[in-house]
Amino acid sequence: MLDWIRRIKKITQTLSLPSRDSSSRSQSQLNPAKLIPATEVFLSQLIQHHLLVADLLIDDATRASEANAKKQRAIAARYQARAKDLQELLIKLGASYMEVQQQIRDRLDVLIERTEGKGWPEDVMRIFIVFTLLEDAYLRLAKGLTPARRLKVEAMLSDNSLADYCQEALAGAIENLPQLTNDLALFGRAILADALLEVRDLASFDEVLRDKPKDPVELTREQFKVLEPLTSELVANHTLRMDSVSYTHLRAH
Repeated sequence: MLDWIRRIKKITQTLSLPSRDSSSRSQSQLNPAKLIPATEVFLSQLIQHHLLVADLLIDDATRASEANAKKQRAIAARYQARAKDLQELLIKLGASYMEVQQQIRDRLDVLIERTEGKGWPEDVMRIFIVFTLLEDAYLRLAKGLTPARRLKVEAMLSDNSLADYCQEALAGAIENLPQLTNDLALFGRAILADALLEVRDLASFDEVLRDKPKDPVELTREQFKVLEPLTSELVANHTLRMDSVSYTHLRAH
């Protein structure tokens, strides 16, 4: 498990794309709130995030044990309720922005295709790695919302029930079948990069990247330079979550 964490760190170092002149830049002072897109876009993304997590939990429950399936459906219901609350916030802005939401869902569907696993343990691993990391990113970007919206969104995203469930479920799966560790490690390596790319896609660079390169490759490089302080925090928290899986598994023995 610890080996897995070291490999993930190497991937992240590549994706963060540190600036060649990072010594002269104060990227560590980046305020994530400056990366928030327009409020209607941010809320639309968060709505689709919650609906997608709910859908995945319900679909994946068909391959889970009875006890885990029950827990997944309960968490899914909570995410559906949150999506409804967020939709009400969005409507107060003057519209439902269904076209924007559809575009976001289409993008997330591509993420799901790229991170598809095999079997229930990888289903849970995908949710644990990809969607808890994305919620961590949303929580930081939410600082750019108005105070009332920020408090509501932060309260939602501060609920750790999804991560706690995934941690316990994965530790239990590894305890029952220790050889899963290597398979899950390889799978985790593959999908962390996709999660970080989605962080890039959900952010807005209008305030922090005025002169955007026209070349797509160079643009991606510059975007990840800007994101480096944020991705470093996200991966640090991700590593702690992975440590918690390892600790729970070891404690069971």
